[in-house]
Amino acid sequence: MIGVTPADSIILPHGSTHRALNQDIIRILNPTAACLVADQEKIRQVIIDRVNIVERKTWQALNPAKIPQNDWSYQSIAIHHAGNSFSCGANGVDALKNAEKIDMNSFGQISYHYAIDCRGVVYEALDIRHKGAHIERGNTGVIGVVFLADLSVRGEASRYGPGVANVTRSRGVRAGVSEFLGVQKDQLAVNHDEPSELQMSKAEKLVQTLIEFFPIKRLGGHREFAQAAGSSRACPGIYGMIIAEQLRKKFGLAKP
Repeated sequence: MIGVTPADSIILPHGSTHRALNQDIIRILNPTAACLVADQEKIRQVIIDRVNIVERKTWQALNPAKIPQNDWSYQSIAIHHAGNSFSCGANGVDALKNAEKIDMNSFGQISYHYAIDCRGVVYEALDIRHKGAHIERGNTGVIGVVFLADLSVRGEASRYGPGVANVTRSRGVRAGVSEFLGVQKDQLAVNHDEPSELQMSKAEKLVQTLIEFFPIKRLGGHREFAQAAGSSRACPGIYGMIIAEQLRKKFGLAKP
């Protein structure tokens, strides 16, 4: 565990070293760091318990391909939707595992910290102590929340997305092809989801709880975070943007 000394550098009460010294002492190399690690785990669990979140181990999340970077300096919350390949007709765990598979191929870890399915079930996606991968070049200090649904309407990908040429130039041909296929699929889309009351209720509970433990100042849709950084994204769709606006007003938060 980060910040805690190895076992052989701790003098345990009533152990052989303690008896030899004949004094009550427990030595920790960095007590501040050790307490911080313990506090972070405690806060993670309190959030899970208070919102009734399904933990990673329960839905059998995959381990990241490499150890994720740590993050705890959260001041913002980003709202996402899973995209055109998802719908409220799917089982929540199945949808989450599908999102995980997509993200593992792209980032080596699931991107978001929390996921909310259409029945209002909240899942722990990425451990809150780890940095997400849901905002391009802007993940530090941002908690990612994804709605496991398609909250966009036809045409949003071409209207608000980054564009095939820009994606190809910045991320390569493979990413450009993927963006092109996504735009074409969006042009043909006839179905979409609207957020359910259960989703909204749980989203409010989650945000309210996160605000209690982190100095959250901003909340917005992925699209707004991209615009603030001089980029563009269609996510989280028009209905996702409505969710972001409602949550912002309810909790008095600023735009990104």
